[in-house]
Amino acid sequence: MELKSLKKKYKSKGFAAGCSREVIERGAELLGWELDKLLDMTLQAMAASEDTIRAEMEAIGV
Repeated sequence: MELKSLKKKYKSKGFAAGCSREVIERGAELLGWELDKLLDMTLQAMAASEDTIRAEMEAIGV
């Protein structure tokens, strides 16, 4: 997923409905980062661990 797509989806209340956007935004603030930086770094971390996550998901049958 690209940052631009994530930012667009992030605005939708239905996307990641169980997540608190206030907590996410406060976390970025506490780190001294813009929200875009936090979202971008999160996407990068997820991409870097994609193989591990996929293997773990397959192991539990998801």
